[in-house]
Amino acid sequence: MKNIIRTEWLKVRTYRTFWVMLILAAIIPVISNFFMANLFSNGDLKKATQLMGQPFSFPAVWLSVASISSYTSGLFAILLIILTTNEYTFRTNRQNIIDGWDRRDFVYAKLFWLVALSLIALAITTLTGIIIGLSYGDTSLSFEDYRYVIYYFLQVVVALSIALLIAVLLKRAGIAIVIFFAYSMMLDNILSAILKRYVGQVGGLLPLQAGDQLLPVPLFGKLISEEMYDAYVYVIAILVYISIAVYIVFRKMMKSDL
Repeated sequence: MKNIIRTEWLKVRTYRTFWVMLILAAIIPVISNFFMANLFSNGDLKKATQLMGQPFSFPAVWLSVASISSYTSGLFAILLIILTTNEYTFRTNRQNIIDGWDRRDFVYAKLFWLVALSLIALAITTLTGIIIGLSYGDTSLSFEDYRYVIYYFLQVVVALSIALLIAVLLKRAGIAIVIFFAYSMMLDNILSAILKRYVGQVGGLLPLQAGDQLLPVPLFGKLISEEMYDAYVYVIAILVYISIAVYIVFRKMMKSDL
């Protein structure tokens, strides 16, 4: 595994696109959270939040930052798609096999990035929550309700799993990014709405919807009455989707022509 990580590091060490995308993926969620915290801490909106709760005080801040950050997790997905499709574009995956890698090692390398990017997202959201809670909140530091950040982490992992699957199947960055965003921004929501209307709560168990169900929008989520499963049901659904995506990626790599 050390050899795989070292090889992946050498690939991105001087890759400017990687660092630009990583910086954007790290900064945009932070900016978005601070913008919303500042917005709801001034003027009439501050009075409204005082009546309905303090979304940027502990422990509610964990749900707030997790929910806001979830809208920008696609940036990490783009980065993973680029890293994966570059292997096909520049034939580095084939060269790695020639140099002695097993086909599984290619998947392990991409899973390393999936886990690494997800942990980066988790760390950024955790630090953002602590800083915003201490800066804009009126309560002391508390990790009560930190589970929402863990839910966000799972949502990022399943999104990156889908992105990895699409990248491996399509092998081209442009089309893979388009398909990913078409699914994440439209198809998943449309299918969920149809299922919720005609079938019921099962519509909330789609890959990305499961994460959304775990992260209701602060304040506004309190105004929406919706039947939901217990949280563990959505967590199990997410873990199942992650397992299926990784399994398909392994099967594809073991049988496909490099």
